[in-house]
Amino acid sequence: MALIAGVIEGFYGPPWSHADRLATIDLLAENSGNWYVWAPKAAPRHRVAWREPFTPDEIGEFGDLAGCRDGVGVSVGLTPGPDATTDEVIAKLRSAVDAGVQGLTLCFDDVPELDAASRHRDLANAVRRAFGLPVGLVPTHYAGGVSSPYLERLIDGLDPEVLVMWTGSHVVCDTITVDDVNARRNATDDRPPLIWDNTPVNDALMTEALHLGPYSGRDAEIRSSIAGVLVNPMEFARASWPTIVSALAWCRGGDTITAWSGEIDRLGLRRLAEATAFPDDEHWPGARPERAWWSEVAALDADAITAWVGDGVRRWVDAARDGAALALRALDLAALDAGERRALAQFGLAVAAREWERRPALTFGGGPRIRPVATNDEAGRFVMDPRSVSWSTSLVADLVRRTLA
Repeated sequence: MALIAGVIEGFYGPPWSHADRLATIDLLAENSGNWYVWAPKAAPRHRVAWREPFTPDEIGEFGDLAGCRDGVGVSVGLTPGPDATTDEVIAKLRSAVDAGVQGLTLCFDDVPELDAASRHRDLANAVRRAFGLPVGLVPTHYAGGVSSPYLERLIDGLDPEVLVMWTGSHVVCDTITVDDVNARRNATDDRPPLIWDNTPVNDALMTEALHLGPYSGRDAEIRSSIAGVLVNPMEFARASWPTIVSALAWCRGGDTITAWSGEIDRLGLRRLAEATAFPDDEHWPGARPERAWWSEVAALDADAITAWVGDGVRRWVDAARDGAALALRALDLAALDAGERRALAQFGLAVAAREWERRPALTFGGGPRIRPVATNDEAGRFVMDPRSVSWSTSLVADLVRRTLA
């Protein structure tokens, strides 16, 4: 079976527009992607109001998505409540199937139902039998490499065609290795996991970061041991495209950096990507960028960028431009002779830098960076990892402090 390669719109926050979904399916088709999964947490009839029938507009949009591009399947997700019956779930999903969707996904992530494994299994089996379509299941225990009573009950009797999803060793992973995959397979009766890869998503704890980098840290060898990869994007659809294109290149054994470079330059986002990177990222500009680099970041055209990828990224563009302007001021100050003029310039620079650092947009590697680097333990409960918080000084703050010192 071909490796599943695509996108799961599964983040918290404002869902994508219908136009962005159609455009992303076009992007998938043009880069050998084959699946898009509709599962936005904030879509009311996906999760909170799961019992309500999909509206005629939603059903029409599902049909549009399913018929958008040959070769790209569309799966509709649902998070049934704890008292959901099989008949209710099948009746709810039937309208999406009738609209032409090619798959269905049951999402039990981030719900307090570690005692509901048998019900989750039975719902997935029933949906598979009712429609005969590919079915994905996001379990409540979805991270890590250990088993749990929940996973054991879930897997016992689960239709072998139901794909069980997994985020990796943690909720957000810097790496996914062969050992990680083998551990998960051992915990799930040797089922190849379908990876719900939480990149480039920036929801929940990560809303101050903008993730524009390439797909990285995934061992090439795991491709033969998994069912596929679905990346979870940001609420900013088009700003997610560089990572998506890079991930699709990884899925087909291509060069992730070359694919990313082509897309990041096509969108005109290279300098913004570098300005919003963190020190461990592959697109990090280095600890001491040249003046020319600062000048290019300071000259970013916010209107052009937001017109292309959406106004949601403006706060990072503005923070990057203003931070780069501060860096240029610091470089100019370093050339001034000592005296009243230099003292006044130092004071003004310090005040401006303090105000800049208070913005709710992380740029130039500044922190603290907070991510859900959590995993599930032997009981299926979440355990936070100290790596969830990383402290670093931004390039701007470092330059300003060195200049003032």
